Amino acid sequence: MVIIGLFIGGMVPYLFAAMSMEAVGRAAGSIVVEVRRQFKEIPGIMAGTAKPEYDTCVDMLTKAAIKEMVVPSLLPVIVPVVVGLTLGAQALGGVLIGTIVTGLFVAISMTTGGGAWDNAKKYIEQATTAAKVLMHTRQP
Repeated sequence: MVIIGLFIGGMVPYLFAAMSMEAVGRAAGSIVVEVRRQFKEIPGIMAGTAKPEYDTCVDMLTKAAIKEMVVPSLLPVIVPVVVGLTLGAQALGGVLIGTIVTGLFVAISMTTGGGAWDNAKKYIEQATTAAKVLMHTRQP
């Protein structure tokens, strides 16, 4: 029973992370659709003569975040209760240990992965800014 609990507990952090990332992807996709709609319907956004509807995007993102994170947020609460009631205390101990061990690895990989993504983004922004400066300083 303990080994079964270890496997179930080891799965929970990865399942939670996957569900959370999919939720973020769906929410971001809806924002992309909204931004494209605003670019089509409000012609002065690119020229700087018109303001985009920021509040619409923020409202959409807030609602999507709340809706999409309900199931992932319930996962860490429901799994131990279900395992404890169906498989017993030994399996529940395995779930808790498995979750702690694999949760540590998920946290470390997400932390380092997020830092790498952030550094890459900053590098690209810096290179883009430098390219723009070079293009504007050249004499035709």
